[in-house]
Amino acid sequence: MTTVLPEDYTTSMLATESANRDHVTGFVADNGGSPELVAHTAALRLYLRVPHFLTEWITDPELRARVARALVLDIVAMKLLDDLMDDDTGLNRVELACLCLHLHLTAVREMCALAEDARDVTDLLERDFAMVCTGQIRTKSRRARDLDEWYAHASTYGARFLGCYGTLAALCGRAAEAVGPARRFAEAFGTIITIADDLTDYDRNGERAGNLGHLIRTGAVPTREVAALLERLRTQALDAAREQPVGAGLVHVIDLYTDDVRERLLPRHVTD
Repeated sequence: MTTVLPEDYTTSMLATESANRDHVTGFVADNGGSPELVAHTAALRLYLRVPHFLTEWITDPELRARVARALVLDIVAMKLLDDLMDDDTGLNRVELACLCLHLHLTAVREMCALAEDARDVTDLLERDFAMVCTGQIRTKSRRARDLDEWYAHASTYGARFLGCYGTLAALCGRAAEAVGPARRFAEAFGTIITIADDLTDYDRNGERAGNLGHLIRTGAVPTREVAALLERLRTQALDAAREQPVGAGLVHVIDLYTDDVRERLLPRHVTD
Protein backbone atom coordinates (compact mmCIF):
# COMPACT_ATOMS: atom_id res chain seq x y z
CA MET A 1 0.00 0.00 0.00
CA THR A 2 1.27 3.46 -0.87
CA THR A 3 2.60 5.49 2.06
CA VAL A 4 0.53 8.40 3.36
CA LEU A 5 2.23 11.51 4.71
CA PRO A 6 1.46 12.53 8.30
CA GLU A 7 -1.15 15.28 8.45
CA ASP A 8 1.13 17.85 10.10
CA TYR A 9 3.85 17.25 7.51
CA THR A 10 1.37 17.57 4.66
CA THR A 11 0.13 20.87 6.09
CA SER A 12 3.62 22.36 6.33
CA MET A 13 4.61 21.05 2.90
CA LEU A 14 1.54 22.51 1.21
CA ALA A 15 2.10 25.83 2.99
CA THR A 16 5.62 25.97 1.54
CA GLU A 17 4.33 25.01 -1.90
CA SER A 18 1.68 27.74 -1.76
CA ALA A 19 4.15 30.41 -0.61
CA ASN A 20 6.58 29.36 -3.35
CA ARG A 21 3.79 29.49 -5.94
CA ASP A 22 2.86 33.03 -4.93
CA HIS A 23 6.52 34.06 -4.99
CA VAL A 24 7.27 32.63 -8.44
CA THR A 25 4.05 33.59 -10.19
CA GLY A 26 4.28 37.10 -8.77
CA PHE A 27 7.81 37.38 -10.13
CA VAL A 28 6.82 36.07 -13.56
CA ALA A 29 3.77 38.35 -13.80
CA ASP A 30 5.68 41.43 -12.62
CA ASN A 31 8.45 40.87 -15.15
CA GLY A 32 6.52 40.54 -18.38
CA GLY A 33 5.20 37.00 -18.26
CA SER A 34 1.93 36.34 -20.08
CA PRO A 35 -1.09 34.89 -18.25
CA GLU A 36 -0.30 31.58 -19.97
CA LEU A 37 3.24 31.54 -18.57
CA VAL A 38 2.00 32.53 -15.12
CA ALA A 39 -0.50 29.66 -15.23
CA HIS A 40 2.23 27.29 -16.40
CA THR A 41 4.49 28.16 -13.46
CA ALA A 42 1.57 27.95 -11.03
CA ALA A 43 0.97 24.36 -12.14
CA LEU A 44 4.54 23.17 -11.49
CA ARG A 45 3.56 21.40 -8.28
CA LEU A 46 6.60 19.23 -7.59
CA TYR A 47 9.02 22.02 -8.59
CA LEU A 48 7.31 24.32 -6.09
CA ARG A 49 7.18 21.61 -3.43
CA VAL A 50 10.68 20.14 -3.59
CA PRO A 51 12.39 23.09 -1.80
CA HIS A 52 10.44 22.02 1.28
CA PHE A 53 12.20 18.66 1.17
CA LEU A 54 15.63 20.13 0.45
CA THR A 55 15.46 22.57 3.35
CA GLU A 56 14.48 19.95 5.93
CA TRP A 57 17.85 20.37 7.67
CA ILE A 58 17.33 24.11 8.36
CA THR A 59 15.83 24.48 11.83
CA ASP A 60 15.09 28.23 11.84
CA PRO A 61 11.62 28.65 10.23
CA GLU A 62 12.21 32.14 8.85
CA LEU A 63 15.58 31.23 7.35
CA ARG A 64 14.13 28.02 5.94
CA ALA A 65 11.37 29.96 4.17
CA ARG A 66 13.90 32.44 2.70
CA VAL A 67 16.09 29.63 1.40
CA ALA A 68 13.08 27.83 -0.09
CA ARG A 69 12.04 30.99 -1.93
CA ALA A 70 15.53 31.45 -3.36
CA LEU A 71 15.78 27.82 -4.42
CA VAL A 72 12.39 27.78 -6.09
CA LEU A 73 13.31 30.73 -8.32
CA ASP A 74 16.27 28.83 -9.74
CA ILE A 75 14.53 25.46 -9.94
CA VAL A 76 11.68 27.01 -11.93
CA ALA A 77 14.22 28.88 -14.07
CA MET A 78 15.79 25.56 -15.04
CA LYS A 79 12.35 24.07 -15.73
CA LEU A 80 11.59 26.94 -18.12
CA LEU A 81 14.95 26.36 -19.81
CA ASP A 82 14.01 22.70 -20.25
CA ASP A 83 10.65 23.77 -21.72
CA LEU A 84 12.50 26.07 -24.10
CA MET A 85 14.77 23.25 -25.28
CA ASP A 86 11.95 20.74 -25.70
CA ASP A 87 9.63 23.30 -27.33
CA ASP A 88 6.57 21.24 -26.47
CA THR A 89 4.54 23.61 -24.27
CA GLY A 90 3.21 26.05 -26.87
CA LEU A 91 4.52 28.92 -24.72
CA ASN A 92 6.25 31.94 -26.21
CA ARG A 93 9.95 31.08 -26.56
CA VAL A 94 11.09 34.67 -26.02
CA GLU A 95 9.20 34.77 -22.72
CA LEU A 96 10.67 31.44 -21.69
CA ALA A 97 14.23 32.57 -22.47
CA CYS A 98 13.94 35.99 -20.83
CA LEU A 99 12.15 34.84 -17.68
CA CYS A 100 14.49 31.87 -17.32
CA LEU A 101 17.51 34.18 -17.32
CA HIS A 102 15.89 36.73 -15.04
CA LEU A 103 14.77 34.10 -12.54
CA HIS A 104 18.21 32.49 -12.51
CA LEU A 105 20.15 35.70 -11.95
CA THR A 106 17.80 36.80 -9.19
CA ALA A 107 18.04 33.41 -7.50
CA VAL A 108 21.84 33.44 -7.62
CA ARG A 109 21.91 36.90 -6.06
CA GLU A 110 19.58 35.78 -3.27
CA MET A 111 21.48 32.55 -2.61
CA CYS A 112 24.79 34.40 -2.47
CA ALA A 113 23.33 36.81 0.07
CA LEU A 114 22.11 33.94 2.25
CA ALA A 115 25.32 31.86 2.26
CA GLU A 116 28.24 32.61 4.53
CA ASP A 117 30.51 32.87 1.49
CA ALA A 118 29.03 33.78 -1.90
CA ARG A 119 31.87 31.96 -3.62
CA ASP A 120 30.61 28.67 -2.21
CA VAL A 121 27.39 29.22 -4.16
CA THR A 122 28.96 30.31 -7.43
CA ASP A 123 31.68 27.64 -7.34
CA LEU A 124 29.10 24.93 -6.70
CA LEU A 125 26.83 26.12 -9.50
CA GLU A 126 29.71 26.25 -11.95
CA ARG A 127 30.97 22.80 -10.99
CA ASP A 128 27.62 21.01 -10.92
CA PHE A 129 26.08 22.64 -13.95
CA ALA A 130 29.14 21.83 -16.02
CA MET A 131 28.15 18.21 -15.39
CA VAL A 132 24.42 18.85 -15.89
CA CYS A 133 24.92 20.65 -19.21
CA THR A 134 27.40 18.19 -20.71
CA GLY A 135 25.18 15.38 -19.47
CA GLN A 136 22.16 16.85 -21.24
CA ILE A 137 24.09 17.15 -24.49
CA ARG A 138 25.24 13.54 -24.21
CA THR A 139 21.74 12.34 -23.31
CA LYS A 140 20.20 13.96 -26.38
CA SER A 141 22.94 12.79 -28.77
CA ARG A 142 23.48 9.25 -27.42
CA ARG A 143 20.17 7.75 -26.43
CA ALA A 144 20.25 5.09 -23.73
CA ARG A 145 19.92 1.48 -24.91
CA ASP A 146 19.90 -0.30 -21.53
CA LEU A 147 19.51 0.47 -17.84
CA ASP A 148 23.20 1.15 -17.25
CA GLU A 149 23.25 3.78 -19.99
CA TRP A 150 19.97 5.26 -18.80
CA TYR A 151 21.26 5.49 -15.23
CA ALA A 152 24.51 7.12 -16.41
CA HIS A 153 22.46 9.81 -18.15
CA ALA A 154 20.08 10.24 -15.21
CA SER A 155 23.01 10.66 -12.83
CA THR A 156 23.74 13.97 -14.56
CA TYR A 157 20.42 15.65 -15.32
CA GLY A 158 18.52 13.96 -12.46
CA ALA A 159 20.81 13.16 -9.54
CA ARG A 160 23.40 15.88 -10.10
CA PHE A 161 20.74 18.52 -10.72
CA LEU A 162 18.80 17.96 -7.51
CA GLY A 163 21.98 17.17 -5.60
CA CYS A 164 23.21 20.65 -6.42
CA TYR A 165 20.10 22.20 -4.90
CA GLY A 166 20.34 19.99 -1.83
CA THR A 167 23.85 21.30 -1.26
CA LEU A 168 22.74 24.87 -1.95
CA ALA A 169 19.99 24.51 0.64
CA ALA A 170 22.52 23.52 3.29
CA LEU A 171 24.96 26.27 2.31
CA CYS A 172 22.30 28.97 2.19
CA GLY A 173 20.80 27.71 5.45
CA ARG A 174 24.28 27.89 7.00
CA ALA A 175 24.02 24.25 8.04
CA ALA A 176 27.46 22.98 7.07
CA GLU A 177 26.93 19.70 8.89
CA ALA A 178 23.98 18.96 6.60
CA VAL A 179 25.81 19.33 3.27
CA GLY A 180 26.61 15.60 3.05
CA PRO A 181 23.24 14.10 3.96
CA ALA A 182 21.31 16.78 2.06
CA ARG A 183 23.32 16.01 -1.06
CA ARG A 184 22.96 12.25 -0.75
CA PHE A 185 19.24 12.49 -0.16
CA ALA A 186 18.75 14.86 -3.08
CA GLU A 187 20.76 12.75 -5.52
CA ALA A 188 18.81 9.58 -4.73
CA PHE A 189 15.46 11.35 -4.62
CA GLY A 190 16.26 13.18 -7.86
CA THR A 191 16.81 9.86 -9.61
CA ILE A 192 13.51 8.49 -8.28
CA ILE A 193 11.78 11.57 -9.70
CA THR A 194 13.59 11.08 -13.02
CA ILE A 195 12.32 7.51 -13.25
CA ALA A 196 8.80 8.77 -12.57
CA ASP A 197 9.14 11.47 -15.22
CA ASP A 198 10.34 9.04 -17.88
CA LEU A 199 7.57 6.56 -17.18
CA THR A 200 5.01 9.36 -17.31
CA ASP A 201 6.46 11.07 -20.40
CA TYR A 202 6.14 7.85 -22.41
CA ASP A 203 2.40 8.50 -22.60
CA ARG A 204 2.17 12.22 -21.81
CA ASN A 205 4.70 13.44 -24.39
CA GLY A 206 5.10 10.37 -26.58
CA GLU A 207 8.78 9.98 -25.70
CA ARG A 208 10.46 6.91 -27.16
CA ALA A 209 14.21 6.98 -27.93
CA GLY A 210 16.13 6.60 -24.67
CA ASN A 211 12.93 6.73 -22.59
CA LEU A 212 12.91 4.23 -19.72
CA GLY A 213 9.29 3.26 -20.33
CA HIS A 214 10.13 2.50 -23.95
CA LEU A 215 13.16 0.44 -22.92
CA ILE A 216 10.93 -1.61 -20.63
CA ARG A 217 8.22 -2.12 -23.25
CA THR A 218 10.72 -3.19 -25.92
CA GLY A 219 12.36 -5.72 -23.59
CA ALA A 220 15.69 -3.90 -23.32
CA VAL A 221 15.20 -3.34 -19.58
CA PRO A 222 13.47 -5.92 -17.36
CA THR A 223 10.93 -4.47 -14.94
CA ARG A 224 12.63 -6.27 -12.05
CA GLU A 225 15.83 -4.31 -12.68
CA VAL A 226 13.97 -1.01 -12.43
CA ALA A 227 12.27 -2.19 -9.23
CA ALA A 228 15.66 -3.17 -7.78
CA LEU A 229 17.11 0.22 -8.71
CA LEU A 230 14.20 1.95 -6.99
CA GLU A 231 14.86 -0.01 -3.80
CA ARG A 232 18.56 0.91 -3.86
CA LEU A 233 17.65 4.55 -4.31
CA ARG A 234 15.08 4.32 -1.51
CA THR A 235 17.74 2.94 0.83
CA GLN A 236 20.24 5.66 -0.12
CA ALA A 237 17.70 8.41 0.44
CA LEU A 238 16.47 6.93 3.74
CA ASP A 239 20.01 6.49 5.07
CA ALA A 240 20.74 10.15 4.32
CA ALA A 241 17.50 11.35 5.89
CA ARG A 242 18.10 9.35 9.06
CA GLU A 243 21.69 10.53 9.45
CA GLN A 244 20.53 13.54 11.47
CA PRO A 245 17.33 13.80 13.55
CA VAL A 246 16.11 16.93 11.72
CA GLY A 247 15.84 14.95 8.48
CA ALA A 248 13.44 12.38 9.90
CA GLY A 249 10.40 14.03 8.30
CA LEU A 250 11.68 12.95 4.90
CA VAL A 251 11.26 9.24 5.62
CA HIS A 252 7.56 9.29 4.74
CA VAL A 253 8.24 11.48 1.67
CA ILE A 254 10.80 9.02 0.32
CA ASP A 255 8.51 6.06 0.82
CA LEU A 256 5.52 7.90 -0.67
CA TYR A 257 7.26 8.80 -3.93
CA THR A 258 9.08 5.47 -4.29
CA ASP A 259 5.92 3.47 -3.62
CA ASP A 260 4.03 5.56 -6.15
CA VAL A 261 6.55 4.73 -8.89
CA ARG A 262 6.57 1.02 -8.00
CA GLU A 263 2.84 0.58 -7.52
CA ARG A 264 1.27 3.05 -9.97
CA LEU A 265 3.71 3.96 -12.75
CA LEU A 266 5.92 0.92 -13.29
CA PRO A 267 3.07 -1.60 -13.76
CA ARG A 268 1.74 0.44 -16.68
CA HIS A 269 4.75 -0.58 -18.73
CA VAL A 270 4.69 -4.31 -18.01
CA THR A 271 3.85 -6.07 -21.28
CA ASP A 272 4.03 -9.75 -20.27
